[in-house]
Formats: sequence, C-alpha cells, structure tokens
Amino acid sequence: MGLFDKLKSSKEQTEAKAKAAGVEAKAAATEVKNAAQTKANAMAEAAKKAQAEAVAAAEKAEAEAKAIKEKVEAEVKAKAEAEAKAKAAEEAKAAEAKKADNAKYKLDVDGLWGDKTITTTQHILGIEEDGLMGPLTIKAIQKKIGTDADGFWGSGTSSAMQKFLGITVDGVRGPETVKAWQTWCNKQLGF
Repeated sequence: MGLFDKLKSSKEQTEAKAKAAGVEAKAAATEVKNAAQTKANAMAEAAKKAQAEAVAAAEKAEAEAKAIKEKVEAEVKAKAEAEAKAKAAEEAKAAEAKKADNAKYKLDVDGLWGDKTITTTQHILGIEEDGLMGPLTIKAIQKKIGTDADGFWGSGTSSAMQKFLGITVDGVRGPETVKAWQTWCNKQLGF
C-alpha cells in the first residue's frame, strides 16, 4: 500500500469518523433538544397545574370568606332579633307592671269629680297625690289643657278642658265634662 493509498485510507477513515461524529453530534443534539423540550413541557405542565391550584385555592378562599360572612350576618341578625324580642318582652312586662300599678288609679266613668278623680289626675300630672283640688292641682290641670295657669277654676278653665277633650264647649264642669276627663285619665293609665 502506497502513500497515496495510505492517505486515501486515512482520509476515508477521517471522513468516516467525522461522519460518525456528526451523526453522533446530531443524535446528541436531538437528544438534548428532546430533553429540553420534555423539560419545557414538564415545566409548562407544572406552571399550568400551579395556576389551576392557585385558582382553586382562590375560589376556596372566596367560598370560605362568603360562608364566614353569611354565618356572621346570620349570627348578627339572630342576636338582633333576640335582643329585639327580649326588649319587647321587657317592655311588655314593664307595661303590664305599670298597668297593674295603675289599676288602683283606674276611674269609674261616673261623672263625679271626687277624691279618686282628683288623686288620679294628680298621679297622671306627676304632682303630689293629696286628693285635694287646691291651686297646685288646678295649675297643673290648666297647664295640661293649655290655658292660663292661675290656680283658680272658672268657666274659662272649664271651656279650655272641654276644647282639650274635644267635647261641646259650654264653660260648665258638669257630668259630661267630668266623664270625658275620667275617660281621658283612664287612657293615660293604659285602660
């Protein structure tokens, strides 16, 4: 084998080695490319999964917050209703107690201006309950019915009382005026 043949053979071997190396490099590049693509796909899937998990977590948190809000609102409403019910019961109890206490002041609507009518009037007007139709009682009545509070009962006071009660005005404190006053007093007592 001559030098030319050796060189040719060496060249062919080198070309074969280069070709083999190129094939190997191409295969390695393809393998690296495929591995990178697989890794990129896995990362994309992981990101997609993480995003889905984040959306699910946000939806779960929102649902929990909504449930908590609804629970708190229901508790607040129930508490307010219970307080309102307790307050109404307390007010009803107080009204019953007041009515029971006022029972001793309830008047027979008989048209007689007696001690009980005077005492009941004094109780309603918040003055001393002595059963006497004195100047203090007359002044308190006059203030209530909207006339001059001079402490003297006359036809002007009777007329003012009749106007206050919405009955016929004749300036006389007769049985009809007294009955109307007794009825008014009973209403003030809750009867």
